[in-house]
Amino acid sequence: MSLHHRAAALTSWAKTADRTARTEAARAKAPSGLEYWLARLDPCMDAADPETRLKAAVAARRAYYSGLAHKANVARRRKRAGVS
Repeated sequence: MSLHHRAAALTSWAKTADRTARTEAARAKAPSGLEYWLARLDPCMDAADPETRLKAAVAARRAYYSGLAHKANVARRRKRAGVS
Protein backbone atom coordinates (compact mmCIF):
# COMPACT_ATOMS: atom_id res chain seq x y z
CA MET A 1 0.00 0.00 0.00
CA SER A 2 1.41 3.39 -0.92
CA LEU A 3 1.64 6.27 1.49
CA HIS A 4 -1.08 8.02 -0.51
CA HIS A 5 -3.46 5.08 -0.07
CA ARG A 6 -2.63 4.78 3.61
CA ALA A 7 -3.33 8.48 4.19
CA ALA A 8 -6.63 8.20 2.30
CA ALA A 9 -7.69 5.17 4.37
CA LEU A 10 -6.80 6.87 7.64
CA THR A 11 -8.68 10.01 6.59
CA SER A 12 -11.71 7.90 5.76
CA TRP A 13 -11.60 6.18 9.16
CA ALA A 14 -11.16 9.55 10.87
CA LYS A 15 -14.47 10.66 9.34
CA THR A 16 -16.30 7.48 10.40
CA ALA A 17 -18.51 8.05 13.45
CA ASP A 18 -19.73 4.45 13.86
CA ARG A 19 -16.98 1.96 13.01
CA THR A 20 -19.12 -1.02 13.97
CA ALA A 21 -21.86 -0.04 11.52
CA ARG A 22 -19.33 0.57 8.77
CA THR A 23 -17.85 -2.92 9.07
CA GLU A 24 -21.08 -4.79 9.86
CA ALA A 25 -21.70 -6.12 6.33
CA ALA A 26 -18.14 -7.41 6.00
CA ARG A 27 -18.24 -9.08 9.41
CA ALA A 28 -21.53 -10.80 8.55
CA LYS A 29 -19.92 -12.26 5.42
CA ALA A 30 -16.79 -13.42 7.23
CA PRO A 31 -16.23 -17.04 8.35
CA SER A 32 -16.45 -15.99 12.00
CA GLY A 33 -20.15 -15.13 11.66
CA LEU A 34 -22.91 -17.73 11.77
CA GLU A 35 -24.71 -16.04 8.87
CA TYR A 36 -21.74 -17.02 6.70
CA TRP A 37 -22.17 -20.69 7.60
CA LEU A 38 -25.97 -20.66 7.46
CA ALA A 39 -25.72 -19.39 3.87
CA ARG A 40 -23.35 -22.23 2.98
CA LEU A 41 -25.31 -25.14 4.41
CA ASP A 42 -26.11 -28.04 2.15
CA PRO A 43 -29.36 -27.43 0.21
CA CYS A 44 -30.93 -30.45 1.90
CA MET A 45 -30.81 -28.44 5.15
CA ASP A 46 -33.25 -25.85 3.72
CA ALA A 47 -36.19 -27.92 4.93
CA ALA A 48 -34.74 -28.41 8.43
CA ASP A 49 -36.03 -26.52 11.44
CA PRO A 50 -34.09 -23.40 12.54
CA GLU A 51 -32.52 -25.13 15.54
CA THR A 52 -31.12 -27.93 13.38
CA ARG A 53 -29.82 -25.42 10.82
CA LEU A 54 -28.14 -23.43 13.60
CA LYS A 55 -26.47 -26.54 15.03
CA ALA A 56 -25.24 -27.49 11.54
CA ALA A 57 -23.83 -23.99 11.00
CA VAL A 58 -22.04 -24.07 14.35
CA ALA A 59 -20.59 -27.49 13.50
CA ALA A 60 -19.43 -26.26 10.09
CA ARG A 61 -17.75 -23.23 11.68
CA ARG A 62 -16.03 -25.40 14.28
CA ALA A 63 -14.83 -27.80 11.56
CA TYR A 64 -13.42 -24.87 9.57
CA TYR A 65 -11.49 -23.49 12.53
CA SER A 66 -10.28 -26.97 13.52
CA GLY A 67 -8.92 -27.38 10.00
CA LEU A 68 -7.12 -24.03 10.28
CA ALA A 69 -5.62 -25.07 13.62
CA HIS A 70 -4.41 -28.32 12.08
CA LYS A 71 -2.80 -26.49 9.14
CA ALA A 72 -1.07 -24.07 11.53
CA ASN A 73 0.21 -26.98 13.62
CA VAL A 74 1.61 -28.73 10.53
CA ALA A 75 3.28 -25.49 9.40
CA ARG A 76 4.88 -24.98 12.82
CA ARG A 77 6.20 -28.56 12.84
CA ARG A 78 7.63 -28.14 9.34
CA LYS A 79 9.27 -24.86 10.33
CA ARG A 80 10.86 -26.44 13.41
CA ALA A 81 12.11 -29.32 11.31
CA GLY A 82 13.63 -26.89 8.80
CA VAL A 83 11.48 -28.12 5.93
CA SER A 84 10.39 -25.46 3.45
